[in-house]
Amino acid sequence: MLETQREKIDTIDAQLMSLLTQRLAVSREIATEKARTHTPLTNKEREQAIYEQVKAAANPEVQGYLKTLFEDIILVSKQYQAHVIQEITDSEK
Repeated sequence: MLETQREKIDTIDAQLMSLLTQRLAVSREIATEKARTHTPLTNKEREQAIYEQVKAAANPEVQGYLKTLFEDIILVSKQYQAHVIQEITDSEK
């Protein structure tokens, strides 16, 4: 029983890995545009909209956990964007 559940988790994790990789690829595109237009890294309104989507779509039992997960995803995306923007800035020197 436990092994079956772990196999399900492994399958879901593989799907998440693919989706998160795609998300980071789009984050790179966004970072490039932010560097080009000198747009701030953080967009609080956008982040709040994402959290509202999570709240609206999630089962109340897991809403808080999913919000935390999305906070982490957004943090990592911003860290990656900052890295990309720094690379672009350094290459322009």
